Amino acid sequence: MLATSDNPEKPPPHPEPPESPDEDYVVKAQMAFSEFMLGHWHYFGYALGLVLVGAAAYGTWSSWSAGRAEEQYGAIAEIDHRMPVIDQMAMYGLTPKDDPTDTARTATLEEGARRYEALAASHSGDAAVVAWLKAEDAWTRAGKPDAARSAAENAASDGGMSVIAFAADTTVVRALSDAGKQDEAEARLREMAGRYSAFFAEQSLIRLAGVQLDGGKADAAMTTYAEVETRFPKSTDPASIGALASRLGKPKPKAEPAAAPGGTP
Repeated sequence: MLATSDNPEKPPPHPEPPESPDEDYVVKAQMAFSEFMLGHWHYFGYALGLVLVGAAAYGTWSSWSAGRAEEQYGAIAEIDHRMPVIDQMAMYGLTPKDDPTDTARTATLEEGARRYEALAASHSGDAAVVAWLKAEDAWTRAGKPDAARSAAENAASDGGMSVIAFAADTTVVRALSDAGKQDEAEARLREMAGRYSAFFAEQSLIRLAGVQLDGGKADAAMTTYAEVETRFPKSTDPASIGALASRLGKPKPKAEPAAAPGGTP
């Protein structure tokens, strides 16, 4: 039968493409997820609430911690302002920091040292270490080496590995050396070389070799220098290594320096 304008022939219908199995899985997964969300939406509300509460608690703690640190260092600075000022000649090492015959100045230094120690006993963390170190300096200026060494020991008592902890340890070493206790100073530096790593460990060994040289132990210093070269073929402090090499009568090392230290030692 021919098609006419009154009865046009209809084209055969196109078959529908078969549904992809992947599309079927996606649809089913979307439906399952929607049903799960509708059935458990209140649990997500609880979780969101816990997250918000935790964030608020952390923010409160951070604010309190920052405020406490500011208060602690502010108390230390207040004592700083009361301490006798060191003149410029003394800063350059041309004159003593303090006159031991000036009893009023000495009394002020001792009072400041006691105030630093009281703060250190009531503080914690880095602020306490800083207060102990300032007490050590004040006792040293007042001519009280035993009290100064005790304050230094307290500063380094936590056995940490931060920059401030390293400063406390080296202060102890200086106090021991000043007191003529070379063996104890060497033992402390040896312990530091094992406890610290990277830059601080290398510095401990370099200082150990220097102390050994000062004590007339050239062979021991040479052995320590060899240890530095073995453990740190790329030095983090070429200048100090070169100075030590010169004292030992060795040529300065030409090793490429390592990257500058950063982060936790």
